[in-house]
Amino acid sequence: MTTTPIQSLRALIVDDDPRWRAIIAEVLSELGWSITAMAAPPADITGYQLAVLDIALDPILARNREGLALIQHVAAQGTPCVVLSGLEDEDLVAQIKQLPNVLDFIPKTSFRRDGFITLVRQIGASAVVEAPHLLIVEDDARWRDIYEEVLSDEGYALHSAISYGEARGWLQREEIALAIVDLHLISSAAPQDNRDGFWFLRAAHQRGIPTIVVSALGAPDDVDRAYEEFNAFAFVEKEGFDRGEFRRMIAEAIRSHPRKAQTAETAFDQKPAANSTLSELTDRERDVLELLVKGDTNRQIADSLGITANTVKKHVDHILQKLQVSTRAAAVAVAMRAERN
Repeated sequence: MTTTPIQSLRALIVDDDPRWRAIIAEVLSELGWSITAMAAPPADITGYQLAVLDIALDPILARNREGLALIQHVAAQGTPCVVLSGLEDEDLVAQIKQLPNVLDFIPKTSFRRDGFITLVRQIGASAVVEAPHLLIVEDDARWRDIYEEVLSDEGYALHSAISYGEARGWLQREEIALAIVDLHLISSAAPQDNRDGFWFLRAAHQRGIPTIVVSALGAPDDVDRAYEEFNAFAFVEKEGFDRGEFRRMIAEAIRSHPRKAQTAETAFDQKPAANSTLSELTDRERDVLELLVKGDTNRQIADSLGITANTVKKHVDHILQKLQVSTRAAAVAVAMRAERN
């Protein structure tokens, strides 16, 4: 199983005013960004290359400062931030501009679309846009499905292997950012009781690739060997697997092992084909595309439409094929252009 890399930048917009969320989302979508737009701070703020944040996040109390803590938290983790706010208190502005990674404070009263676009392009020019390639080394189809479901909305390119031989081949063909490894794999030599995953841990360790072991084999000797001999980033027992914690663990492991960066020059040049059209979409695909424009994840779309996340993924794949684009962000750009025409 291989999934197509999502080569778009991800932006977080947090503003309690839906009009401003729509304005910023439209600009960023036109530039090829994938959008998550919310009225309140999200539980997970990792994985974004840009955050556009308001200070006041209460539609009733216009001068509240609930967004200040979010700005501080996002900036502290290294995400470039643009603060867009109706609050123009000089002391507050000075305080925010001193925070690391805050690129600008823009009063809503003086917002200029062209100036904002210039700023965003500068951010994108130094951001990493190629999706990190994750290798899943797991011979159990149920667990491969679990990983795909958990990670499909995170912007990773996923590859899978059921044996050491297959996994070793992926190391030859791709620049792997992280590997998820089971210790017990299909083996012709010892099909019932093997530790072929350790062979892959050795190969990954030699190449400096971070690994997360997820295994039903949790004997202390196996745990110690994974950490001490092969420098595994984490060891997770399948019985206690937590999806949210697993997503955060992967993001942390990738951040701690930087890959070779690629610039975003081509991201902004990605334009849908001229003959791309919405007329070929089915009614259900149009529903899915409408929710993509809002920035919903596959899981959120599934909940809204009463279908499964796997069904949403199939609809998204069909949408990309019919619109002749390769990313969700590009499909959103097609939809946004169609709305204006």
